[in-house]
Amino acid sequence: MAALAAAIDAEIRDWEDPAVERAIFGTRAPDAIAVAFDTFCAEHLGSRMEAPLFYSSSMGAVAGVRLADGRCVVIKAHQPDQSAAFLSAVQRVQRHLAARAFPFPCPRPLLGPVPVGGGHATVEEYDAGGEYRDAHEPPVRRALARTLARLAEDARPFAGDPALLAAGRACRPPADRLWGKPHSVIFDFEATAAGAEWIDDIARRARQLLEELERDGGAGDVVVGHNDWSMRQMRLAGDTVRVVYDWDSLIAEREPVVVGRAARGFTMTYGTPLDGTVPVAPALVELLSFAREYEAGRGRPFTPGEWRTMGAAAAHGLAYTSRCGHARAPLDGPNAVFPAGSYREALARYGEDLLAPGDRAVWAFRK
Repeated sequence: MAALAAAIDAEIRDWEDPAVERAIFGTRAPDAIAVAFDTFCAEHLGSRMEAPLFYSSSMGAVAGVRLADGRCVVIKAHQPDQSAAFLSAVQRVQRHLAARAFPFPCPRPLLGPVPVGGGHATVEEYDAGGEYRDAHEPPVRRALARTLARLAEDARPFAGDPALLAAGRACRPPADRLWGKPHSVIFDFEATAAGAEWIDDIARRARQLLEELERDGGAGDVVVGHNDWSMRQMRLAGDTVRVVYDWDSLIAEREPVVVGRAARGFTMTYGTPLDGTVPVAPALVELLSFAREYEAGRGRPFTPGEWRTMGAAAAHGLAYTSRCGHARAPLDGPNAVFPAGSYREALARYGEDLLAPGDRAVWAFRK
């Protein structure tokens, strides 16, 4: 357990407040959290931990461990706001995908959800096959886009699942304010509002456009999507997606919204060996190419209304990630000098283009 405690400490020691661990385990003490994982393994998996494989903390607390009986598993402890009904729905989708004649690249669920601390835990097989790649490379981008299209098709029977629909709604901003609760407590949007007015303006207009298109019936059909479809959540073997992680990011949402969010985020490499070595945000032509390659994967083009929905969703996603960047390192206005390859740089460069009327060809050749 000492080795896992050390891995936990290395992950959270520099955090002002490891809120995820506190919410789940009621403590930030690495030793106590390691004991909780070991006890869970003994009670629910029938074997004690032998060695840690990794530990990460974001929306949940995730430990990869090798058990004393030789099995390697991944245990994800979820925060209290992740319901057992939702986690069960996620595992139903995973099992369905894994059981297909041509299995989808997802880890096989092994257990869960079961209560742990203040939330629930799920267990899946450990799969570290393949490698992280630079999604700016066209073959990699194409693989990510077409695999997302395959997810929408293969998981189509679950598009009406109430828990997944609720998860999709929860990812939308609340009706009474511009931003919902940020995904991490390290981002304080209210305290860092000064200088971010330009970001908020783009987000507000993107949201208005999304609402108008949905009211007019041009926003597309609902599909199952992955709300963190990025390079940091998958590994490739050659130019083929080998495994996709973070399955509690599943949602049911309008297809162009799913694609727009993925198109703005597929290049993210936070927490991978590529972190800091490649631009985190896509160029406009890369974003639009991702959407076109998704179209090719699904076998039919988007309508003009669906393209506008995709663009608005991408703009809103860019604005949200830019707001997170601003919360950590405030800079005043769209004419500031932003870090190269950052989301704020991308939003300042082409956020307005994504909201402008016009077809994809016009967008693709804008600079």
